[in-house]
Amino acid sequence: MKRIYISADIEGIWGNVDSAYTMKNGYAYEQYRTHMIDETNIAIRTLFNHGVQEIVVNDGHGGMDNLVASQLDDRASLVISHGAYKEYGMMEGISSKFNGVCFIGYHCRSNTPGVMAHTIWGAQVRCIKINGKELGESGINAHLAWHYGLPVLLVSGDSLLNMQLKEELKGNYHFVETKQTINSLCAINCSKQQLIQRYDHEIRQALQDQYEIFPEDHYVIDITFHKERNASFVARIPLTTQIDACTVQIKGNDFDELYRRMRFMIKICNAFE
Repeated sequence: MKRIYISADIEGIWGNVDSAYTMKNGYAYEQYRTHMIDETNIAIRTLFNHGVQEIVVNDGHGGMDNLVASQLDDRASLVISHGAYKEYGMMEGISSKFNGVCFIGYHCRSNTPGVMAHTIWGAQVRCIKINGKELGESGINAHLAWHYGLPVLLVSGDSLLNMQLKEELKGNYHFVETKQTINSLCAINCSKQQLIQRYDHEIRQALQDQYEIFPEDHYVIDITFHKERNASFVARIPLTTQIDACTVQIKGNDFDELYRRMRFMIKICNAFE
């Protein structure tokens, strides 16, 4: 595999466990950001070491401008923008030119005891279902990768995420456990040496394996907000149906279009904050 797309988040990153420090006003934010940059570089370096020729990285956390270009492995390209201008959010820059995708530092879906678990925007979104099945960011983003004909090769995050992925990703994938989940704000962190070894082992295997993709013919996406006012507001958007007090539904055959619409709907709820 020559071309790999990386979507990186911060909650599943090695050494990070407290959501208070994942945003820029957090006391230890710079430390958490450094962990994110370091682990992304471990993944990049290991991919190149095992024969990958081109890597594009997209920052998928918060304002989506946590990764620092000058501190990233200089062989990789970085999508540079504040998240408000990323139409595809966590998956900005995705295309069919890649051979596979990796999700680095991902986390569990909302309302589960995974470390800092949430779905897309924890303060706004209670859950998201695709064709009746609740999914986290890994499953949702996997559907977009499948839309482009790309397999999910590798995911990293806490131990509970690996259990959830077995429900969400269907086929084979490789997983790097960065920490063992105790509860949503507590985990046993592996050593840095173990982390590097795990990436090397899993990436080596991931680049050799065969994969299936699982696109579907039709999609129904249910977005449930915490507050009724958010659902009522976005229900004004054409082709959107409010199906209960806090839930809106969009449907269609083109997941790319639905993904972008879903992201826009969630993003504009910021008008209430």
